[in-house]
Amino acid sequence: MSDLRTPPAEALAEPAPAGPPVRRARRRAGRLVCWAAPAWLVYLAVEWCVDGRYWIGELAGAVPPFLFVVLPLLFAALIPLARGAGRWRTAAAVAVALVLGAGQSGINFGALWSSDHTAGPDSVRVVAWNTNSWNQLLGTQDHFYAFLKSKKADVYLLHEYQHVTPDRKGRLPIDDLARLRAEFPGYEVTVQGELVTVSRFPVVATPAVGPARDVAADADWNTRYRQAKVLRTDLLIRGRTVSFYNLHMPVWNSMTDGPLSGAFYTHMRDSFGPRAAQYAGLQDDVDHNPNPVVVAGDFNTTAAMSELDGIRSRLTDAVGASDDLYPTSWEEGGWKPFWRTDWAFTGHGVRADEYRFDSPEKLSDHAVQDLWVTVPPASRPKDDSRPENESRPRNER
Repeated sequence: MSDLRTPPAEALAEPAPAGPPVRRARRRAGRLVCWAAPAWLVYLAVEWCVDGRYWIGELAGAVPPFLFVVLPLLFAALIPLARGAGRWRTAAAVAVALVLGAGQSGINFGALWSSDHTAGPDSVRVVAWNTNSWNQLLGTQDHFYAFLKSKKADVYLLHEYQHVTPDRKGRLPIDDLARLRAEFPGYEVTVQGELVTVSRFPVVATPAVGPARDVAADADWNTRYRQAKVLRTDLLIRGRTVSFYNLHMPVWNSMTDGPLSGAFYTHMRDSFGPRAAQYAGLQDDVDHNPNPVVVAGDFNTTAAMSELDGIRSRLTDAVGASDDLYPTSWEEGGWKPFWRTDWAFTGHGVRADEYRFDSPEKLSDHAVQDLWVTVPPASRPKDDSRPENESRPRNER
């Protein structure tokens, strides 16, 4: 006869042991993490080998940079699911991946222990911004100029002084200098192709940089647009000549075509060489420039792409003066802005005091770089004559 006695309450409270389906799911998850962590490490190795060396390598560095830290941390959280020797192999892969990827993550780790960066009373305010084809497609021109003036910057480094064709694949020159000068009385305006620098300090030189050195004085606008992607203006600030580099590097992809079209990869291949030439020209000019320097603009390059390595090794990223843990600048107003493609660097004695990305107020798909810098004092008296390193006349002043 069966025992019908009621079991004690303690027995009823005990959870049922995990059944076979749960154990199988855990084993599958453990095997998955044992494969995924080394696979990510292989990806990092491939990315290191091809990015910056071959045109197809641009794709390897185009993932959202935060993944270079977030994925290894996710794998680390799942390590307890691995079994036996696989657990230790996974832990080793995670550790190496974190070491290799942290510098490519775009995370401003300094924001964890430093904050409240504030510009000093003598700081020079610099605004760098991709204007989205000079506000051709969004907002009104009145809003556009009111927005610019509201920044009250000492120096504006503006890109895409242009319009686009209806299919957004062609570029067209514009002439808005009369209004620009009227809106900024007392400022000097320097234009080269699609780049405009507006300064309340005197411009003493505009040396050509990189491929722009080969542009003839009578070259048409399209030639200037292709070749002059870096505009250097030497400004006289409190007796010291300071070089400001305003740049908009060639785009590495063709978003209008999309990654499923052949035109996307044709554009990648064709733009690889010109991008490399512009970066090499910028680095060479900085190397031979004795002046204090500020470099800012739309680099069309993420934290994970190796094109930035050269300039990062020469100058200091202004993000050290930012309180933002993960600064991003693109795509504002569109898909989630996972990428920082706009950068600012200082060097040769210039120090960034405060740096942030501001909302473009729906006027552009790029955030505004707002930067305050301290310029080193003049080591000796200066006059207003042009320095010896000016290589050609000013353009469209």
